[in-house]
Amino acid sequence: MGRKARYLTLAEKTAALHRQKVNHAQSERGKATHRLRRSQNYAKAHSHKGSSKPPLISSQLPPLPRSLINLAVTSLPDGELFHLASQSADNLDESELPQWDNNPPYTMPPPSDTRAEVHFTENLVQVMHGRNSCLEKEELQQRVQKYTAGVLNLCTEMKDAIGVLLGQWYILQDYISGTKDCDRHFRMAQCLLQWRARRIYLYHTEVQKMLSGLNPYI
Repeated sequence: MGRKARYLTLAEKTAALHRQKVNHAQSERGKATHRLRRSQNYAKAHSHKGSSKPPLISSQLPPLPRSLINLAVTSLPDGELFHLASQSADNLDESELPQWDNNPPYTMPPPSDTRAEVHFTENLVQVMHGRNSCLEKEELQQRVQKYTAGVLNLCTEMKDAIGVLLGQWYILQDYISGTKDCDRHFRMAQCLLQWRARRIYLYHTEVQKMLSGLNPYI
């Protein structure tokens, strides 16, 4: 016997393809793909290198989700390790910390379930928040210097970065919502998500002021 056709008519095939697209769009993977494509399209559409188009008005910035804003303004730790790490990278041994700057899943094996490891995770959370706070202040100072020097494409660079960072934030948020990683890896991913949210929120606020003709750094 010959192979039976999967669809008997073109209408059946078209309907089946439509159902597949709908199912994919409603899945978590489909939603993440759509968000990333949307942010990439935004960055591409609003890149004006070599263009004579007028600058965008603030209403054309991508709207920030409430969950991102809430996370961006969440209070940071107030422990000694946080303050030490936030003051200078020289205060602590940070040789193994950059691995937590990357997206999960992490390659480091899960720690053993002991009180010492739980305590280490708590300290690690404070140190990573402090480290990111230090980096945030350094990056802010760099933007202040560029703005003061009259760098013309600063606003455009930041608008493009917002689109890219939003895509990364959505993907990481989706990963965290479905992960079964160990507590340390989960909390490191949460820390990364919070600092990406802070960066996006800061950029968004600064660009809005620039587009309104205001100095965002006073």
